[in-house]
Amino acid sequence: MKNNLKQIRNSKDLLQTKVAMDLNITQETVSSYETGHVFPSSDMLIKLADYYNTSIDYLLCRTKFDIPINDIKPNNISDSDFILLNKINKLSPNYKSKVEGYIDGLNEK
Repeated sequence: MKNNLKQIRNSKDLLQTKVAMDLNITQETVSSYETGHVFPSSDMLIKLADYYNTSIDYLLCRTKFDIPINDIKPNNISDSDFILLNKINKLSPNYKSKVEGYIDGLNEK
């Protein structure tokens, strides 16, 4: 867990002091979570997941996908397909339409 907590905080360009203030805990507590010296309570895990807009599974290193909780990968899709779908999802509507047309063209052959 400690690696994902620090990684997600850094990826969002947040300081430990900012996270601590926002979650009403001390900077030392944030540091202790990130170094693995202290394990957050279940309530704090929920707060951390909500704060970082990710899943508790990601925070606990049970998945490698740091994505919003509403975009969690279904069990019936491969990792590579899920990554591709997330890339497509980030495209503008115009580019999505072009990708769809390209896929339709491939399926007609």
